[in-house]
Amino acid sequence: MTFLHPLALVGLAAAAIPALLHLLERRVPPEAEFPPLRYLSEAERQNARRLKLRHLLLLILRTALIVLIVVAAARPLFPTQASGGSLHEPTALAVILDNSPSSGLVVDGRPALERLKAVARGSLARATASDRLWLVLADGVARAATPEALLATVDSAAVSARRLDLTAAVRAATRLVGAEPLPAREVHVVSDLQRTALGPGRAGVPRGVRVLALAPPPASQAPANRGVGAARVTDGAAAVSIVGTPGTGAAGGAAPVTLRIHGREVGRALAVPGSTVSITLPPLGPGWWVGDVVLDADELRADDTRLLVWRVAAPARVAALSAAGGGRFVAAALAVLEEGHRVRVGGTDVAIGDRPEAGSLVSVVLPPAEPALIGQANRALAARGGRWRFASAGTPGPIAGSSLPAIAGLQVTRRYRIEAVTGDASRGTGGDTTVLATVNGQPWLVRDGNVLLLGSRLDTAWTALPAAPAFVPFVDALVNRLARGEALISEVEGVPRVEFRTRGADTIGAIVYGLDPQESDLTPAPPALVHDVLEAEVLDGAAFAAARFAGAGRRDGSGLLLMLALVCALVELGVATRTR
Repeated sequence: MTFLHPLALVGLAAAAIPALLHLLERRVPPEAEFPPLRYLSEAERQNARRLKLRHLLLLILRTALIVLIVVAAARPLFPTQASGGSLHEPTALAVILDNSPSSGLVVDGRPALERLKAVARGSLARATASDRLWLVLADGVARAATPEALLATVDSAAVSARRLDLTAAVRAATRLVGAEPLPAREVHVVSDLQRTALGPGRAGVPRGVRVLALAPPPASQAPANRGVGAARVTDGAAAVSIVGTPGTGAAGGAAPVTLRIHGREVGRALAVPGSTVSITLPPLGPGWWVGDVVLDADELRADDTRLLVWRVAAPARVAALSAAGGGRFVAAALAVLEEGHRVRVGGTDVAIGDRPEAGSLVSVVLPPAEPALIGQANRALAARGGRWRFASAGTPGPIAGSSLPAIAGLQVTRRYRIEAVTGDASRGTGGDTTVLATVNGQPWLVRDGNVLLLGSRLDTAWTALPAAPAFVPFVDALVNRLARGEALISEVEGVPRVEFRTRGADTIGAIVYGLDPQESDLTPAPPALVHDVLEAEVLDGAAFAAARFAGAGRRDGSGLLLMLALVCALVELGVATRTR
């Protein structure tokens, strides 16, 4: 038995009041030695016995009356096996409602999210004012509010574009409820329990916290599903990877993949989950292009379309001056790129040398081979209005920088430090000046207007880059993308859309938002795996409802105690008046 208001039990001290009153009312009758009264002694003794019994009965009734009223005020809860029990001891509860993209799967004509929302409502509807509540959706944010407010949030929840890592969500939720000083602490995981929803590691549930997980529907099989995992344009063709539930291809055969530009079909191929197909693009004019890859609709619609963006531009016309650092390596890379129609050797678009070249749109400037010529190179940079210059020799180290991930980690053995002319390197992070790569935290490749400044010569005596497979792609990015000031086309999880990055009137990059490809694999996690990773009890719908709030069913015994108190009061009144 537990109490909703245990502090009210302090009132049990009032049960001593009737005993004190009865003790105070005791009077010792005076003794009389008159002989005529001696015959009354026997009658007096019999009457005294009756008075003692009356006082004892009244003491018991009044004490019981006070005890029953005080205990009733403390709201005792008695366990019950009946389904009507609805009260429970104060509980810290976090409900995790997984409304990630896979919850949009249509099952029996309605989204799976509707079933999950109904279960989450059941947990929140059972909560009382004594409970502490949180609701966690696919965004991972723990919302603390009243039951009514959280029920409204559940009702308005739609399928999210974000994937929920259940392991991380349970880890955070159990620590949240575990910190609450309440008698019971629970986490309810309401999810379709995809295998891919379980993140790395284990949840690490604190002692005293109970985790309940809703099992998939009985005898459920992994639903067949295909989705577009990624789509990128390279060398005039779109590479499209297809993901989904394993075995879907074997069951339903290859599915048609359609590439569209502005709603017009420009290419088609057949693919199964786990494969990548290439769709050739038609000739397109210069500029930024947006298209989408489409699969035939299935029960999970959200992953049947994916956006892609690419830029079409004429190959850069590149002039490698005789003094260019690492001339033979640069010349070999440009020859490979020219053969692939990525550049045209000879021209005024980009010049590679040890000083800015007049007449070129962009100059790639490398440090001179002789240290005595550093000052001359810096004066040429200053004449072009440069805000960066070569400084003293720097220490060796690996290349780092998000703008060029392919060369990250390659070793630089010799370099010059690149510093801002004012001595304040932070000045070079805004406007049309960008630090593209660093070594030991210091700028190694900087774009300053129409000048690209490199801290090492492109020679194996200076850096391992020319001997690495990434060298030709690096030169390609240097003259075709970085020289134009373009950023990478990045992919981010979120509601499908494209956001272009601009600098002034120029478009320099794009961000493509889409679903996490892991959401397309609808294989459910085995209960044993869920129990091991989330440390949860995996229960079907009926068992989940019965197990909420530490087994649920508790009845309020205060009504019965008040009825007993009324009976005691009536009996006390009858005894007091009849024996008066």
